[in-house]
Amino acid sequence: MAYYADRKKPNHISLYRHYLNCCERLGIPGMEKSLDEMMVLDYLIANEDRHQNNFGAIRRADTLQYLGAAPIFDSGTSLWWDKPAGMIKPDVKLTCKPFKTSHEEQIKLVKDFDWLDFSALSGVEEEICEIVGDSLFIDRTRCKALCEGIRERIKRLEKIALSAAK
Repeated sequence: MAYYADRKKPNHISLYRHYLNCCERLGIPGMEKSLDEMMVLDYLIANEDRHQNNFGAIRRADTLQYLGAAPIFDSGTSLWWDKPAGMIKPDVKLTCKPFKTSHEEQIKLVKDFDWLDFSALSGVEEEICEIVGDSLFIDRTRCKALCEGIRERIKRLEKIALSAAK
């Protein structure tokens, strides 16, 4: 949701920082951590369409008090959705939104990865293959390519997280 629509973004402030400033002004708690989680997930699943209408905040209906970020939704243009199996690679050029045009640049906005348990991601690619394995639209070749792409993006993210911790 465009919480910044009523505030002009100064030229010297990034869209990311402007968005966070607007959320802070509105009293939306925990938005920076939620954006970190969203950008990490989008990096891992190669999401290409996280525009600003695809994330937002939750409010209490009776008081309109902001409670925090909305759960992640609308990730349909992910997992190399429009790429043939042979082009499913962790480094293939992908569109990225909302704050940068590449996942490699956007993931640099995440300053703290301490919340992320990489051991919990061990084997997640097998779970993905199990989930999509019965799909009429994902054959064995594509399933294998997706699993390899996710596995490699996890490895890349772990390197990024280690270098950010230094």
